[in-house]
Amino acid sequence: MKERIAQELALLRARWPDTEYRAAGHWFRIPAYQVSAGWNRSATDVAFQPQVGHPGTPPYGFYALEGLRFNGEKPDNYVEPAPTQPPFDGVWGIFSWAPADGEWRPTADPKNGSNLLNWALGFAARFREGK
Repeated sequence: MKERIAQELALLRARWPDTEYRAAGHWFRIPAYQVSAGWNRSATDVAFQPQVGHPGTPPYGFYALEGLRFNGEKPDNYVEPAPTQPPFDGVWGIFSWAPADGEWRPTADPKNGSNLLNWALGFAARFREGK
C-alpha cells in the first residue's frame, strides 16, 4: 500500500501542490479547496483518508474545517465536530459521502483507474449540491 499511496500522493500534488500527507493513518489535507456559490466561504481546507483495504475498498467521507455553512445552514449529511478528528490544526466536521455504486473502479496502476485524485475532485460535486 505504501507504493500505491506514494503514487496517489503524486497525483494529488500535481493538481494541488500544497497537499499535506501524514503517514500515520494515511491522512491527506488539501488547503483552500474551492467551493461553489452559496457557501459561507469560497474555499475550505479538506481532509480525508483511504479506507482499510484501499484501493479495493472505496473511500468514504471527507472532512472540512468547522463552520462551513450553505445559505446560512449546516449542510445535510454533515456532522460537526466529527467524532474522529484529522491530525491537522483546527476542528473538523465530516461529510458522509461516497462514490456512487459502481463508480469506484481501481486498477493496478492508479493513473488508469479510480484513485484518490478522482475522489478529491469529486468533492466539488458535493459542494455544488449545496445543502
